[in-house]
Amino acid sequence: MKKVLLICMPFATTIHPAIGLSLLKARLKEEGIGCDIRYFNVDFAQVMGREGYETFSSCQGDNTMLREWLFARHYFGDRLPDREQYARYLAGIFGGDQLPAGRLGDLLDLEYLVPPFLQRCLQGVAWDDYDIIGFTSMFEQNLAVLALARQIKEMAPEKTVVVGGANCEGELGLALHRQFREIDYICAGEADYSFPELVKRIRAGRKVSDLPGIVYREKGSSRAASGIATVEDLDRLPCPDYDDYFAELAATPPRFRRPVTNSGSPLGIPMESSRGCWWGERSQCSFCSLNRGTIRYRSKSQPRVLAEMEALSRRYRTSQLFMVDNILDLQYFKELIPRLAQGPLRLQLFYETKSNLNREQVAQLAAAGINCIQPGIESLNSHVLKLMRKGVSALDNIQLLKHCAEFGVYPGWSIITGFPGETAEDYRQMMELIPKLVHLHPPNGNARFSLQRFSPFFADPERLGLCNIRPDGVYRFIYPFREEVIDSLAYYFEFDYRQELLPPDLEQELAATTTYWADCYHGHATLTSHPGPAGSLTLTDTRPAASTPRLELDAGQGDIYGFCGRIRGFSEILAFLQERYPASPVRARDLRDFLEDLVAAQVMIREGERYLSLAVPATP
Repeated sequence: MKKVLLICMPFATTIHPAIGLSLLKARLKEEGIGCDIRYFNVDFAQVMGREGYETFSSCQGDNTMLREWLFARHYFGDRLPDREQYARYLAGIFGGDQLPAGRLGDLLDLEYLVPPFLQRCLQGVAWDDYDIIGFTSMFEQNLAVLALARQIKEMAPEKTVVVGGANCEGELGLALHRQFREIDYICAGEADYSFPELVKRIRAGRKVSDLPGIVYREKGSSRAASGIATVEDLDRLPCPDYDDYFAELAATPPRFRRPVTNSGSPLGIPMESSRGCWWGERSQCSFCSLNRGTIRYRSKSQPRVLAEMEALSRRYRTSQLFMVDNILDLQYFKELIPRLAQGPLRLQLFYETKSNLNREQVAQLAAAGINCIQPGIESLNSHVLKLMRKGVSALDNIQLLKHCAEFGVYPGWSIITGFPGETAEDYRQMMELIPKLVHLHPPNGNARFSLQRFSPFFADPERLGLCNIRPDGVYRFIYPFREEVIDSLAYYFEFDYRQELLPPDLEQELAATTTYWADCYHGHATLTSHPGPAGSLTLTDTRPAASTPRLELDAGQGDIYGFCGRIRGFSEILAFLQERYPASPVRARDLRDFLEDLVAAQVMIREGERYLSLAVPATP
C-alpha cells in the first residue's frame, strides 16, 4: 500500500517541527495509513544558511511579501511586474537607510536559489512510494507550496495533491482551489479526523462532498462542502509524531544544528493543550483574525496534558516545550500548574495568556517552569485597550509586567500603533508613563495596526471606522490576477480611516520613547522595595528619571505601599488602614495626600481612583 507524504515548505521555521503535520501523521497511523513528513524548509535553510533563513522567516507579515515573491517569480515569471518595480516598492516601504540598495539586492537575489531548490525536492523523494501528497500553508507559504505542487503534477499527474493550513480557511481555500489546478483538494479547519477520512475516500473512489471543510472539483468547478471541521474532545487526539523532523535534522551537517539565536520562534518543541479562545468567545479582540470558525474554547483534561508533556519530553529528550494555545486555560491553575511545580518533571514552558493574571498566578507560573509568556498587552492606554476590546486597563497591564519582574517570568509583548480612534492624548499619556516603567520589561517593538481577513474589523469595517477596503498593494507583485481575484486570495488589506477616527502622526515619537525604555532596562534601571525593621520599607531607585534615589517609609507608610502591591481602589485602601489601625484616626484627605506624594515621586501610579505601587519586591 502506498503512503501519504506530508510536506513543510519554506518559510516555516526550522527551530521546531510542524505540529499540524505531526498530529496528522499520528492520526493517520491510528487509522492504519502509512505516512512520512518531509521538511523541505530545512533543505532551503541549508542552502541559504540557517541564521539568515531564520532572520528572513521571522519577518512574516511585514508588508513586503518577500518570501512569497521569491517563489512567485518562479511560478508566474513574466506575468508579474519586473524586479525593478518590486525593488522600488520595497524601497518605499523601508525608506531611507533602513535597507541599503546592496542589501536589498542580496535579498532579491535569493530568487535564484528557488529553481535548484525545487529540483532538489523532486530528486530527494521516492515518489513511487506515495499516492497522496499533503502540504501545509500558513503565512507566506502559498507560492512555495504551489511551485512544488505544480512540478509534482507535471512529473506525476496521477498523484493527488491536498493543501491545508491557515491559508486555506473559508473563502481563502475556495479561491486557491479555483485559481490553481494543481490543487486537487483543500482541507480546511481542524483536519485531525477529516483528512484521514478524505484519504480513505480518495483511495476508495467515494464522494467527499459531505466532509466538512473539504473543497473539491465537480464537473470542473470548485465546490466547498458545508460545515467546519472541528474536534470536540481533544483528549482523543494522539501525541504529535516528531520523528521525521529529528531524523531530518540529524542528517544535516553539525554546523547547521548549532543553537540559533536570531529566531522569532520560542525554543523547544510544540504542544497544544487547548484550541479556540475563551476570551474571544465572549468578546473577540477587534483586530484579531485567528480562529476563523473555531473560536469556541476547548481544552484537554489536566491529567492528559501532564501525561502528554511527560511523553514528549521523554521521547524527544527535551525539557523545553512551547504551547501553541491561543490562551492559557485558567482552570489549569487548580491542578495542572501546581502538579508541574511539585515535579518530578522540570520543564521550561511557553504559554500565551491574558494580561489580567494576578500575583499568585504569576508566582505559580514561575514555580511550574512557565517562565516565558505572551500576554497580549498591546497597549498601555485604557482608552485604546477599550477600542481593542481587550477587557483590561493600562493599570492591569502594568501590574502584570511588575509581577513578571518579581518572579522572573519573561513577558513577550508589543504595542500596536495606528489603531482607529486613537488620540494624541492617548499617545501623550503613554509617553509620559513610560519613564516610570523602565525597570519593567519593555515591549519588543511597536507594530502598526493591520487589517486582516477574518477579524471583526474586516467583518464590519464601516461600523468600526474604516472605509475603502482593498487588498494590500503588495499582492500585485505576487498574483497576476484581476483585482476581484486578488481580493479573494488576500489576507492583508489596505484601508482609509474615517476622518474622525484618524490616529495622530505620533508613532515615531512613541517608538523613540520605547527605545529609551529598552535602553534603560538593559542598562539595569531598577526600582525595588526592601523590608526593614519594625515593618518599615526602603525604596531604591536607579531609573534615570528618579527624583529620590532612596526613599524611607515608616511602618504605616510601608503598609500602605505594600497593600498597593496590586491594584487597589482608594476606598479599599482607606478601609484597610482603618482596620489595620483601629485606635488611630485615619483621615481620607491625609491618605490621599500621601498617595499623591508617592505618585509625584513616580514610585506609584494612579488611574482614576485606583493605585498601584511600582517597586518590585527585592525578595519575593
